[in-house]
Amino acid sequence: MLEHVSLPEAVGRELRHRILNNELPAETRLVEANLAAEFGVSRGTIRDAMRGLQAEGLIAIVPRRYSVVTRMSTADAEDVCYARYVIEDACFDRGLGEDTEELVQALQAELEQMSAAAGADDMDALVESDTRFHELLVGVSGRGRLKDLWSMLNSQMGALMRAEIDRQGIGLLDAVERHRAILEAVSEGDLSRLRRELREHYLAGFPHPHPDPEPTASLPQPDRTGGS
Repeated sequence: MLEHVSLPEAVGRELRHRILNNELPAETRLVEANLAAEFGVSRGTIRDAMRGLQAEGLIAIVPRRYSVVTRMSTADAEDVCYARYVIEDACFDRGLGEDTEELVQALQAELEQMSAAAGADDMDALVESDTRFHELLVGVSGRGRLKDLWSMLNSQMGALMRAEIDRQGIGLLDAVERHRAILEAVSEGDLSRLRRELREHYLAGFPHPHPDPEPTASLPQPDRTGGS
């Protein structure tokens, strides 16, 4: 299906692709007038696109001057990773769900998509597949509110992954392989290992220790007997 997007979104997507794939490395200045001429759009369209990229943590805007490509700080990356870890861990307090085989197949498919993106050196596509991989895990809980909270962190996943790959000095294929142990734990039906692997996946390499989240208490079930 064809997807219709606005001009600012189309420009934003192209710039995002360049930033994530390091075609526009950190500290690159993005001049509004130059971009407007390159894309054949108004400077207002460029400003709208820039605001979106700023919200994603990919650029900083210097008012009335220019924008500059940035990298997420280690402290901010650590905060985002810890928040994602806590939410994803909470999604397994009731187990792995009823159809583990289907989950494994879906995770495997996304891992293959990640590998293909890494092989093509396409960080932008890798981020999309990574997001879908983790979304499958979050979906196990069936809890809409948890998924909503997790989704709120997605807007800066590109900035997070670009910054962490640079900071840790790893390649795209290395980033893909870090998902394999998670897939293996799900395939084995080993919930304890899965939770350990998620912690390692998100928090290994950061300088500060993080407490394990408290076990999520089971919610009381409503009385359906009709009694008062």
